[in-house]
Amino acid sequence: MAIVFLQPQAHQVLPEYHVGTASQSCTSPGIAQCFAIAGWTQAGMLCTHVSPGATKADIEATFDYLLQEGGANVQRWYVVGPFTDHFAVAKARWRSVEDIKKTFKKAFGNKNAEHWILDVTTERNQFSWGIDIQAEHEGAMPAAWFSYRQAGKLTVAWTELKLHRFVRF
Repeated sequence: MAIVFLQPQAHQVLPEYHVGTASQSCTSPGIAQCFAIAGWTQAGMLCTHVSPGATKADIEATFDYLLQEGGANVQRWYVVGPFTDHFAVAKARWRSVEDIKKTFKKAFGNKNAEHWILDVTTERNQFSWGIDIQAEHEGAMPAAWFSYRQAGKLTVAWTELKLHRFVRF
């Protein structure tokens, strides 16, 4: 599948295989086995929605776009998704947190960047199909804020994912 780069927007919506930048929020809709990734900078976020069906070429193209958009200068990266479900997919390129870590190191090599993960398997399993994940940029605050809701339920309020639940990798 070809990776699609979306032009910068204040509020970005990123389906699977999409990469973009946002000054205020990134939403990854329909997370069942995927990962939502957001990289925090003072100006905004670099974001993507990685499918367990992504090929090696897809992952490389995704991270090439993130690098072109300033990924080497990101201060904090966040990976959010149902790890149990993603890692269970036999053809997934990422089968462990260590695989994700290797991809980030190869792509950016930024030893000063922080890398944070959050397994939302429990939140995803609350619903029959999946969740939408949203990252919000809070200006000069050195962190992104995350929330989720039942996939496709646009009228349902977002539920905050507490930052203290993130684990550094």
